[in-house]
Amino acid sequence: MTSSKSISLTEVGPRDGLQNEVRNLPTSEKIALIERLSAAGCKEIEITSFVSPKMIPNLADAAEVVAGTSSLPLTRFALVPNTRGYERAHAAGVEGVTLVLSATDSHNMKNLNRTTQESIADLVPLFERARMDGLQARVSISMVFGCPFEGNPGLGRIERLVGTMADKGFRRIGLCDTIGIANPNQVFDWMSVLRQRFSDVEFELHFHDTYGRGLANLMAGIAAGVRRFDSCIGGIGGCPYAPGATGNIATEDVVSLLEASGYDAGIALDGLLGASDFLADQLRKSMSSSIWRVHHSQCAKAA
Repeated sequence: MTSSKSISLTEVGPRDGLQNEVRNLPTSEKIALIERLSAAGCKEIEITSFVSPKMIPNLADAAEVVAGTSSLPLTRFALVPNTRGYERAHAAGVEGVTLVLSATDSHNMKNLNRTTQESIADLVPLFERARMDGLQARVSISMVFGCPFEGNPGLGRIERLVGTMADKGFRRIGLCDTIGIANPNQVFDWMSVLRQRFSDVEFELHFHDTYGRGLANLMAGIAAGVRRFDSCIGGIGGCPYAPGATGNIATEDVVSLLEASGYDAGIALDGLLGASDFLADQLRKSMSSSIWRVHHSQCAKAA
């Protein structure tokens, strides 16, 4: 980071946003969305996931999406759950991989059919392969702030889990509020402790807006010193294996708030609104973004 006021956003809409949508976008529309996000200034986008098409049919065209975005000036991440997913992603030509596990065994079993510790054992060799293959790698931990099956896992459990991952060499670790249950005090307190204990880890936070706390939680993370976040165009999305999980925090809302608060994500709000308009047309529904609704209300009044 070049400044304490600089914020890095990873756009996850083409993956986390689209995976659970009723309408499965054609490959050409997914590529067009990624192109618009890139044009708006998004430098890092999680463009797809190499999971079983039977599990996530909306992302069955992962290789085609990677091929269709190869010329864009950005780092393209793909989520990979296992060795087979990694091999497919690497062969397709992505620049980065997101490795995943859950903080609770209950969700990990539903999502990945193994315990959390079994997932760690699986991910370590994939992390090593990514480094040898010249790919960027990050690990994303779900259910950090609360789980629909086990409740709040507690800071102690998260400290131990992060410690295990850090000991295995992971340096970019994402903590996800998968069901949107976190609150700003929890985020600030937990991240203050974790950043102090693991000073060599670059934490990133991933918030959902189920209870309307997503942006407040993001600002709490910034107050605790976190400078990397995931966000999703239009505020769409949700985890198919987490009951009650709703959309992510909207990238355009995040950028609008950051600009008003004196932070810089290097992404043009007008370009994001254009991308959100495109997505709304393709999905045939309104976006969950507050700034998108304000923009459309103003446009309607002007007309």
